Amino acid sequence: MTQQAPIVGFRRDRIGARLIGLLNVLRLGQIYGAEAVYLWLADPTGHYPELADPRDFLCGDFVDRHIRIVGGMPDLTGRSNLSALAMTVDAANFRQRLARGELFHSDAAFEMTCLLGESRDEAHRQAVRIAADLPLAPRLAERLAEGRRRLAEWAGDRGAIRALHLRRGDLLDGDPWSLSSWPAKYVPDEFCRVWIDQQPGPVVVFTDTPAATAHLAQGDPRVVPVDQVLDLDGLNAAERDMLEVLVMAGATRIGAPGGSAFSRAALTIGHAQLDSLPRSLPPQENQDAHQALLDRVISRPDSFLCSGDLAQSAQHALHHAITTGQGAALADALAAMSDAAARHPFLYRIAAVSALHAGRHGTARDMAARALAAPNLVPRDTRECQQVQDTVGVIGDPLAPASLDAFLLACFGEKAHHRPVRDMMAAALFGQPGSTALRLLMLPGWQAQELAERAEAAVPPLWSYLGDWEELLDDVTARQPLREMPDLHRKMLQSGRDGLIADEAFASGAAPDTPRDAYGTARIGLAASALSLHGRYARALRLLHWLDEVQPGDAMINKRLADTCFRLGNADLGFEFLGAALDAMPDNALLHLSMARRAAVAGRAAQALDRLEQAAGLLQAPRLLQRQGRRVRQALAA
Repeated sequence: MTQQAPIVGFRRDRIGARLIGLLNVLRLGQIYGAEAVYLWLADPTGHYPELADPRDFLCGDFVDRHIRIVGGMPDLTGRSNLSALAMTVDAANFRQRLARGELFHSDAAFEMTCLLGESRDEAHRQAVRIAADLPLAPRLAERLAEGRRRLAEWAGDRGAIRALHLRRGDLLDGDPWSLSSWPAKYVPDEFCRVWIDQQPGPVVVFTDTPAATAHLAQGDPRVVPVDQVLDLDGLNAAERDMLEVLVMAGATRIGAPGGSAFSRAALTIGHAQLDSLPRSLPPQENQDAHQALLDRVISRPDSFLCSGDLAQSAQHALHHAITTGQGAALADALAAMSDAAARHPFLYRIAAVSALHAGRHGTARDMAARALAAPNLVPRDTRECQQVQDTVGVIGDPLAPASLDAFLLACFGEKAHHRPVRDMMAAALFGQPGSTALRLLMLPGWQAQELAERAEAAVPPLWSYLGDWEELLDDVTARQPLREMPDLHRKMLQSGRDGLIADEAFASGAAPDTPRDAYGTARIGLAASALSLHGRYARALRLLHWLDEVQPGDAMINKRLADTCFRLGNADLGFEFLGAALDAMPDNALLHLSMARRAAVAGRAAQALDRLEQAAGLLQAPRLLQRQGRRVRQALAA
């Protein structure tokens, strides 16, 4: 067994993510007949020293066969990321790539990786079977059998077992996790109590912070701490976590934060129904709980378990405060919490964003500055506070070159998930007559407005103006959300009926009607872009080649043909089409940056640096150009 196994998995998280990662590589190895190895991080001085040895809960011979223990970040150079490939690669293609000797790595942490066309239900059944056969260490196997017996006795005539995962732990007071907010992992008490009230009987609470269970319960006998049901004495932290996730997998229904790998692991290896909190709560109860939480943050900050509980809960209150016009009140309340903010500086970032949406631009700038002055502010909150300050500047002077630079940096320098401050920049810039931003992105103003109206938003959906420029984003992790949000069907609907009709005509073997005007051509082109983004390359190319005949020499059609060729691995043809796009629009700096990034990946150093220089001559955007230049040089050095 070597690290050069065709498939390896790696996560540096806690037990839930690692268990899912292990099951994922075991499943892929079994299905495709390839050696699959999980790289287990053992770092006694790291964040999770209790996970230094997987033999604490798995049999030694199993570990020897399927797990390689590493002391730090493994070298994954030359391996393709399976999570990124899964949406565009099917089983047959994956087998071919394995046969060619290609190497892959999986960073799956929340569910099984399913290739294009693979059934998620079947993948889940396979994971359940593999998990049931995992050879546990003898002591843990005994405790698991005893735990399941005791839980069944406790359930008695109730039959169904309800479990709540109350994630707290290092999010409250452990550095660096408590220095930023984790809304996908943290569910405030208000939402937990609503969910508990909906259950027909008692709820077993699994948590990493026993005091949090008592604080949640407030004397409610339906809230049952897990240590009243299971015997956890004498177990180390790793054994306890593994035992709890295996036992929780036997529950009928689980209430948990949607981003918790621990509860996702229980779901992966069991048959429970997961209620992601607070999203799964009924709308009115959800709204009422958000208001109660906001009221408590503003008026009764001392009622929280600790300052970490207050800070994590304030993040959940933010969106409700913004959408209900209470942003100013929240910002003022958080501005006064200097003691809590000293320990959790992201409170000032929440105050800044809240004030920005309330139109209190001066307060927003001041709160962002206060956060940026904190020595323990983490990088992602630093970037968001800088974006708040940038947004205030963009709103104040949308025609300034610095405003365009700030927006483009927000587009191509951050992950591609939704950020409200970026939408505020987009609204300010896209709304300008003859918008320079839209011209660079090659999105007609009328189409941007049409897309925004279809999405019932102030600005067009992110994929519609960044999907054609994904090569300018930092990496596959940043690009992946462009495919995920929304799904392909909704993208096609957002593009307009022209694209759907043309795609259906080709599918039926008939040639589509020639577009009546430039509007129809643009809608069909965007539909082709969505198809290419989602790996439907044949359908995308049919539309794009047809459009190229209808409207030859169009820069965006050639750009989309180039993108599709690069995605298919045909770099030579990709460069040819990208060159044609540049010939059609030589003053577009983003096209030059696109060529620079593509050339750098291909090892064409002179071409990459030349295009980078040409982009700098066309665009006053020093921050964007600096970041893109850094990515070009990194690719050339790889």
